[in-house]
Amino acid sequence: MKKAIARTILAPLAAALLMGAAARAQSDEMPAGALTFVLPFAAGGPVDAVARLLAERLSPRLERTIVVENKTGAGGDVAAGAVARSAPDGRTWFFTVDSVLTVNPHMNAASAVNPADLTAVAKVGEVVLLLAVNPRKVAATTFAELVALSGKQDLSFGSAGLGSPGHMAFQYLQVATGMKGVHVPYRGAALVLQDMLGGNIDASFIVSGVLAPHVNAGTLRALAVSANYRLKDFPDVPTAQEAGIKDFEARFANILIAPARTDPKILARMEKETLAAANTPDFIAKLANLSTEPQFGGRDVAAAWLTGERARWGRVINAASPK
Repeated sequence: MKKAIARTILAPLAAALLMGAAARAQSDEMPAGALTFVLPFAAGGPVDAVARLLAERLSPRLERTIVVENKTGAGGDVAAGAVARSAPDGRTWFFTVDSVLTVNPHMNAASAVNPADLTAVAKVGEVVLLLAVNPRKVAATTFAELVALSGKQDLSFGSAGLGSPGHMAFQYLQVATGMKGVHVPYRGAALVLQDMLGGNIDASFIVSGVLAPHVNAGTLRALAVSANYRLKDFPDVPTAQEAGIKDFEARFANILIAPARTDPKILARMEKETLAAANTPDFIAKLANLSTEPQFGGRDVAAAWLTGERARWGRVINAASPK
């Protein structure tokens, strides 16, 4: 009788201990102490907001504190280089919009960042742009009409600066269609929107969340989506392909990256937990407020994305450069 009672008590205890040991073993795949997400942009921007949102949800899953460090400079090269040179021990991670690694190398021959020194871990959403115009200055209601109009009047296209997503999308548009226009760089997307609403520039590629209230009010008009899928908040706005812009797609993804030579077990754990944290209704809902589409993927998807987009923007920049 006593033996039976002992077995009854000890069996659940042994199972609990085994479960605890398994959980600790899983947690031990990650290094002890705090982890750091290094960002190439200042605090307060959309990439920073997504990184902090992810860190907040990853921390309990990994049982580690995650610190977000904003390391600006050289268009993102400072942050990328710091991560590339850091120890591949799973403590330091790079969270960035892909343009730092897909556009910058083509625009800055002196870039010291070698893609081989970094390893993609996960894709955490896509930033999609909309081609918009000021209807008081531009009569076009479709993209075809805008192209035709560009041959008759000088059209100005604003962007958040050289190499920014809006600038690259505009260059791509010119290469894909032969459309004419004058690029007007600003120091930030907020200034682009302000001058577009004020009638100082005619058009721009703008993120969806910022554009929505102005399209609904009729002060701006959206002509096309830069992705190959329509957006939930703009169901009547055609994709670039549907609007007649062949071979055009301008999407930018948030990518979580580790130093090369990081232990595959650490990479696998971070990949697994990142995708689990991202694929939740709460995370997806908050991404929508940050103009980020819930398009996620693991290591293979993220690596293929960087390779493909690096080649895409290389072709665009080469075609757009003066010969």
